Amino acid sequence: MKLAAVVPVYNENPEKLATVLANLKNYVEDIVVVDDGSAFNYALHIPHYTLLKHEINRGQGAALQTGTDYAVQNGADIIVHFDADGQHQAADIPNLIRPLKEGKVDIVFGSRFLGKKNNLPWSKKFIILPIGRVINFLFSGLLLSDAHNGLRAFRAAVADKLYLNHDRMAHATEYLQSVKKNRLRYAEVGVNVNYHCYGQNIDGGIKIVKELLTEKIFK
Repeated sequence: MKLAAVVPVYNENPEKLATVLANLKNYVEDIVVVDDGSAFNYALHIPHYTLLKHEINRGQGAALQTGTDYAVQNGADIIVHFDADGQHQAADIPNLIRPLKEGKVDIVFGSRFLGKKNNLPWSKKFIILPIGRVINFLFSGLLLSDAHNGLRAFRAAVADKLYLNHDRMAHATEYLQSVKKNRLRYAEVGVNVNYHCYGQNIDGGIKIVKELLTEKIFK
């Protein structure tokens, strides 16, 4: 099975990105980097990887969809979404995709709370992420153990059923909505997360809710 990783990038340090990709290439056949309107010229730092570019910053959801479309068109069987900031561990990928390779599920979500020790900030662990779980449930009908984990994998054969319309961070909830709507088989797998910075805060969560409510009102 051909395994492709999609890595969305926005103003990530080029040297850090090169390190992330070097580790990632040990576990996947193809790597598709999507530069979402960054100020850096990543082509100078990662010449050996497929690099797609948005001329303006459209959002992580849009970058993931661009990379997913490319991976599907180029023969991927399984697609992994992997953040560029170094918080994910490439060594988790074999365990993440195992249920897909065994034909048990269509999509797998990484979870920070299933048997893994992660250095989560207290406020994220006990306030922001639990609230995010509830919001995901209210909008999708699925209650996962983790909210908005950027590490996931799915069969390319169901990529059309997981098409993203949300360009920005609400895409994580949209995936759950699509799973529910299309009755896709899903699972969660424990993964490691190494926080180098705080990441998305409560303001980011409010923006996500606004995106989801706007879609619900005007759909």
